[in-house]
Amino acid sequence: MNAREAISIAILPFENFSDKEDTAIFCKSFCIDLITELSTFKQFKIIAYQTTKLIAGASEIDHKKLDDWHIDYFVQGSFRDKNKTIRVNAQLFDRKTNRLVWANRFEGALDELINIQDQLLQEVVSALQIQVNEDLLSQKKLKPKVKLKAYECWLYGLDAIKKGTLEADLEARRYFRKAIDIEPDYSLAYSGMSLTYFNEWSCRLWDRWGVSQNGAFEWARKAIELDEDNYIAAHILGRVFLYEASYESAEYYLRRSLQLNSNDPESLIQIASCFTYLGLGEEATKLYKKAILLNPAGVENYHSIGVFIYFERGEFAQAKKIAQKSVTSGFLDANAFYAATFHYLGDNYQMRLHWSKFIACVQDKIMQGKNTSDLEAIQWMKKVNPYRYSSKMEPFWEYITDHKYESVRQLPAFGSRDNENTCVFRKEGELWQYNYGGSNGFIPEVKGFHDIQALITAPGKEMHCCELMGSVLIQQGESLADNRAKDDYLKKLHEIRHGLAESEAANDYGKSESLQKQYDELVSFLSKVFDNKGRFRKQNDTVDKTRSAVTWRIRSAISKLEKENPHLGKHFNNNIKTGTYCCYSPESEIAWNT
Repeated sequence: MNAREAISIAILPFENFSDKEDTAIFCKSFCIDLITELSTFKQFKIIAYQTTKLIAGASEIDHKKLDDWHIDYFVQGSFRDKNKTIRVNAQLFDRKTNRLVWANRFEGALDELINIQDQLLQEVVSALQIQVNEDLLSQKKLKPKVKLKAYECWLYGLDAIKKGTLEADLEARRYFRKAIDIEPDYSLAYSGMSLTYFNEWSCRLWDRWGVSQNGAFEWARKAIELDEDNYIAAHILGRVFLYEASYESAEYYLRRSLQLNSNDPESLIQIASCFTYLGLGEEATKLYKKAILLNPAGVENYHSIGVFIYFERGEFAQAKKIAQKSVTSGFLDANAFYAATFHYLGDNYQMRLHWSKFIACVQDKIMQGKNTSDLEAIQWMKKVNPYRYSSKMEPFWEYITDHKYESVRQLPAFGSRDNENTCVFRKEGELWQYNYGGSNGFIPEVKGFHDIQALITAPGKEMHCCELMGSVLIQQGESLADNRAKDDYLKKLHEIRHGLAESEAANDYGKSESLQKQYDELVSFLSKVFDNKGRFRKQNDTVDKTRSAVTWRIRSAISKLEKENPHLGKHFNNNIKTGTYCCYSPESEIAWNT
């Protein structure tokens, strides 16, 4: 085998020889975690768990499937529980020679399972290292240690989310929240929460579209703040930005997800779909094919995405070939793409059949049982499919509506009116009002709007991220060796002391308690940042996290504004600088009503 070729590895389900219930979930998830960890190495092609389950039968390994799916190595193992000690046996086999390459036994208490897993991972990679020309282990960061109970909640939540029902998502959400309560910095639990909202947003609760989309974004944002290498969170953020028509941000995070892990087939297939909307059809096709290669047992779930990709590339014959294999329709408007495919190939019967299925689906899941016209269904498609450019559906929509499609070609922007010239950005009750470039309207509040308002009221002024945050973060992060930051902290300390004195004088005990807590937290924080001579300590602290959080808030707020008023979103994108110090610097003076 050429050393430059990716090595394909299958991690077979570990057998559980323990009769204790509390170890069953760990055994079930052990190989899934190994698959996830190994998939971050670009030198490997890691076969998906859905496929590896089919390789390992009830009593023996199906070697024909190993051959059919061109697997180079496979790992198998077992769990035993004796006298409160977990014993994990693992073996690595070369499929071509049926030779045992490596074997080892690992022992430890149940709460040492993550350490056992790390050791096993490193030994498997070391055994494979002779096949490649670089030090793979040097590329892999050690996973942060997690409390056992939090890890257990994560496993149960992950198990629930795979069931694919609304009830299971709610169950998973309870587990992930418990994990966060136990381990507040556990990034995977935050991405798990994001996935529960992502599922209902993309698959089921259409009447909660905005709530679910925002939930998916906010939890993913928190996850990636805690762990910048969380590829799941990066992928979700990319998709949310895509649906907000913030295409450059979407492509950045989708590519970031691929950079972090290019071997997770479920992530690959979703990114392939997003790339199609972005007009990156050739790359989408490669990702689609790779997802099938890594998870041949899951190909049925990928058919609808395959049809979508080839359809938008204009390869209708290939799209038809895949559509004819499909048993399930996949995403909600998949049948519309099937119908259009058959239309372009002259098969009117199949075209009408799939279009009627699409209309029925929209009527059932979107219109809540109300009769739905072709125009209404197309209007919904235009609203929810985030094409960066034009779609090959357009000529088909013209045909299916008997050339009445023109009435929905240009959908009006939400809240657009042209009756004011004043530039406005202010809070009105629970909503924010905006007016810029001849378009105005209202939009639900997000935290970043307050930051933007503070910046545009003081154009040209640099504001420290801690000032915009409005509170003191006391998590450990990296210290900012900057005298301006020190002045900002001392100014904040003075303001809190002044407010504390006023609230105590007014007998406002609730406010006093809150300010006292802020004061204590700030003093505690500063003692970690400065030494006893008032100099910055050289250590990891929290300013960078504050900078990151404020940047996220502002950029996500701008992306929401871009969807409602592209001119305003572009203006803020071009003129608001984010970082440790943020600033609004327009090219010409603008009078804002805030």
